[in-house]
Amino acid sequence: MIEIGNIVTLENHKDYLLLEDVSLGERKFVYAVRVLEDETPTNEYIIFECVYAPDGEYLKDVNNKEEYDALIALFKDKISNKIISGEYEDMVQQGE
Repeated sequence: MIEIGNIVTLENHKDYLLLEDVSLGERKFVYAVRVLEDETPTNEYIIFECVYAPDGEYLKDVNNKEEYDALIALFKDKISNKIISGEYEDMVQQGE
């Protein structure tokens, strides 16, 4: 299931922690970080588009540079707003 906070394994056998999502109209995108087998985050970040099909949900790499750059700006804004509002602090405290 494509849900923030979950770790998903792709067909290439790499695991990604889903960090944040944004929607653009009907389309949903997820910002993720690759994690090692012990769930340690790497420095490999990526944006996926969520694709919904009758047989399940899939993550597809965003390969268009213009679209990727626009999405990075949206993710930065969303994360900045959560930091300023204290929402991330609340999330960390709940997880302790």
